[in-house]
Amino acid sequence: MTLLVTGGANGIGAAIVERARGAGEQVFSLDLENGVDAADPVAVRTFLDDIPTPTRVAHIAGAVGRGGIDEVGLEEWERVIRANLTSAYSVMHEVVPRMAAAGGGSVVLMSSLNARDGGTTMSGVAYAAAKAGVLGLMRHLAVEWGPRNIRVNGIAPGPVRTRIHDRLDDEQRARILAKMPYARVAEPEEIADMILFLLSDVCASVTGTTFDVNGGSHLN
Repeated sequence: MTLLVTGGANGIGAAIVERARGAGEQVFSLDLENGVDAADPVAVRTFLDDIPTPTRVAHIAGAVGRGGIDEVGLEEWERVIRANLTSAYSVMHEVVPRMAAAGGGSVVLMSSLNARDGGTTMSGVAYAAAKAGVLGLMRHLAVEWGPRNIRVNGIAPGPVRTRIHDRLDDEQRARILAKMPYARVAEPEEIADMILFLLSDVCASVTGTTFDVNGGSHLN
């Protein structure tokens, strides 16, 4: 099996790369920090042309914002939408037909609790909208490409100990935890393990589903 991880240089993406390589899997990391923009279809196409067709894809690439609708200008809105939703489109546009032609595969798209509960100004209106869009894209792909032997699922984490979480101050972190029925900050490796589980044949009949890994916050 061949695994493609977008956003594989840091945080959850890096944990996925480490876990999968540790299990002996062939892993390719597509990351802006390594010179490949996941939101650029040409860059993604060029990258994919140089590797074997992936059988599994974890799309983790993204960026957080901040601010409400009265604070966020169009430039910031488009930056966050591009980093999260356009990148998911660009990668899926290039990789899904290849996977189908090669016999199928499995995909997990990174969403967020913000897509489920509307988020806050700490991560911003554009981030909540983009991550909700990712779930819409996921469901569309699951329906349209299921007959071609491709499974697509989403994952919606709550707070995870990454750079996005580290940028918050103590008061902001406390506010997030106060909303959680099971209040804790997840480690990147936990989310990585869940994503690899969803990509595996153990979940061979699972598609079009959002997995909430957020301490029950989606229930509020």
